[in-house]
Amino acid sequence: MTNSNFYKSLTFTSVVSAVIIFIFYQFETFKYDTILYIISLVFMIFYTVVFYRSALRALNSTNKMAFIQLVMANVFLKLVALMAIVAIYNKLSTPSSKFFVIPFLVIYAIFTVYETAFVYKLSNNNR
Repeated sequence: MTNSNFYKSLTFTSVVSAVIIFIFYQFETFKYDTILYIISLVFMIFYTVVFYRSALRALNSTNKMAFIQLVMANVFLKLVALMAIVAIYNKLSTPSSKFFVIPFLVIYAIFTVYETAFVYKLSNNNR
């Protein structure tokens, strides 16, 4: 996967996520928690770029296990960071309903699928 392909597909993924946020915004239940969804989207974009750059370095590392270690650490760190975002939001703001987390989870799922795809392509290209 080239840098150009990565950024094009990241842009597509981000636009799809933004459209989904807009669709959820149309429903009264989710309208008041839009800031959480925007923060989540920005975080996921930033995190994905950092992960991609780190994965490229790990693939070129002399440590043959660096890439696998990075992927495993990524799963844990992303999950902890996203749980922290939801917990902080829940503490600082009063969510409009107990379903406020649904759009957040949709964004998480979209970016997780995207990350899985580009990690798979990176690992295949490195063989």
